[in-house]
Amino acid sequence: MPLTLTQIAHDSLCHGSRWIITDENDLARKVAYLALGQARHISIILAGIDKKPPSTRPDTAKEAIKLLTVPAGKDPYHRDGWIFQAISWIAAHRANKGNIVRAPHAILAHKGFDGMQLQLDQANENVIAVVIFEDKATINPRSTITSDVWKGIRSLECGERMPELIQETGALLEAHQSKFPEMDIDAAVEKIIWEEARHYRVAVTIDTKDDDDNSRKALFKGFDEVAPGKHERRQGETMCIQGLRNWMEQFSSKAIKHIEAWIDNV
Repeated sequence: MPLTLTQIAHDSLCHGSRWIITDENDLARKVAYLALGQARHISIILAGIDKKPPSTRPDTAKEAIKLLTVPAGKDPYHRDGWIFQAISWIAAHRANKGNIVRAPHAILAHKGFDGMQLQLDQANENVIAVVIFEDKATINPRSTITSDVWKGIRSLECGERMPELIQETGALLEAHQSKFPEMDIDAAVEKIIWEEARHYRVAVTIDTKDDDDNSRKALFKGFDEVAPGKHERRQGETMCIQGLRNWMEQFSSKAIKHIEAWIDNV
């Protein structure tokens, strides 16, 4: 697997994990498939099933490469943000096999939720919680959390964006209905209206100075205030990368090389 997740808990503040890249080339390969819109193929591989890769059309490859490329004269933030959301999706599959995770949007700077995950009970008949992702590829993790992430969570706690959340949850369940035929979708959607059924997963990039336990805990200070209640509602994830923007550039180049090789083999 390309990522190792090391579990960590910060007392009652939050729980979560460190994401450690164990095979960067394999991670780039999986992100390349996600750029091609092949989330279903990657989810099957992450479930431990060996499957023949789908063919790569030149026109599809062209759009995927565009997704992984920063236009001349533009900042890399949108491209880097999408890559981090793709990695976050992979991490979510690694951490919670069997749960429903929405595939990354194939559009840069999409205004919807960064990601969503539905936690199911053991019988796969009821939704325990909807987990809303806040994924931020940033060189300033603490200020990004306090100025951006907390604002978004507060608005959800106040009931804002509920129509969007309900619609996305319903669509996600309908897309997986064949997998969970006994599930009552209307009842599952109704579940998310109640506050304790909404959980939050904040994932940020950090450098080594924020990677020890105390510094990491300080990054998420205030989480229990913006999303009060049970400890399970608050999940804090980190991925330590030195020289984030340079790393993203070389990582995207690796993903693009995979796509180009697949075109040559068609």
